[in-house]
Amino acid sequence: MKELFQWVESVRPSAAGGEWTPVNHGGSDRQFWRGHGAAEGLVAVHYGPDKAENGRYAHCADFLHRHGVRVPAVLAHDEAWRRILMEDAGADDLWTHRDEPWAVRRELYAKTLREAVRLHSLDLHEAEAEHVLREPFDEHLYRWEQKYFFDNFFGAENAEQAKPLVPLDAQAHDLAAQPRVLVHRDFQSQNVMVCDGEVTLIDFQGMRAGLAGYDVASLIYDPYVTMTEGEREELSAFYASLAGRKDANAWRAELQACARQRLMQALGAYGFLGLVKGKTPFLRHIPVASERLATLCESDPLWQPLSGPVRAAARRFTA
Repeated sequence: MKELFQWVESVRPSAAGGEWTPVNHGGSDRQFWRGHGAAEGLVAVHYGPDKAENGRYAHCADFLHRHGVRVPAVLAHDEAWRRILMEDAGADDLWTHRDEPWAVRRELYAKTLREAVRLHSLDLHEAEAEHVLREPFDEHLYRWEQKYFFDNFFGAENAEQAKPLVPLDAQAHDLAAQPRVLVHRDFQSQNVMVCDGEVTLIDFQGMRAGLAGYDVASLIYDPYVTMTEGEREELSAFYASLAGRKDANAWRAELQACARQRLMQALGAYGFLGLVKGKTPFLRHIPVASERLATLCESDPLWQPLSGPVRAAARRFTA
């Protein structure tokens, strides 16, 4: 990566002589380095050509930054060589604080949800005009997430037995029929950086038109952290109050449907990354994610038949 650091010094001469350490970031195919010494406060990124959304990261960051959402400022972007220089949002994320007392965590989650409200309040037409959005959440995308789940979590034979048990098409249709806002798409604890008590959002390059409930569900049902049902209810009510969601029943229905959808997507991702891509650490999140999905299914008579098969399928990853 010598060429990347030479480029950084060419656009930021004050970083000359700085040192760089690699930063691992989840299932991403991007490469990150954190600067030290003369390069302190900087993060250098190289991304591959396979995912078009990675090339949109800098444009998304600029759009969000201009509209008051707390994201890292992009300092330079070389599209030809797929390089980005941005400010460092810190080494800690919301996940790092998972064992803090609830009073501490609640304040961080409250700040995160305030950023969610800012994001969800942005003008979709303006975002579309600036070409910073991926394809919207529509029936096709919701069905794709469901297929991803059954293919990579259940496996082909078991999937065919489980699919008819629940109203998958109805959920996709109902979610797609609701008014959309600008959503992050992967709004979970490892994509919220924490520095000096403030939060900054990252990994927003997949943002699109969708439901606010999908982002909120991604955060409060996040399989990476432990949260009680009472804590989830508290954060859900906090978001609803901030966002002016006055119909509590409608908000609850949206959130629960989005939580089922999001957990299906996450389980599909864990199975795909762990078994197909060989990133086996993702498999350890399956027990928690599957139990949360099963519990959610149990709370709805139409989805209850899936709870047992979900628990059974999870056991093949831990046997």
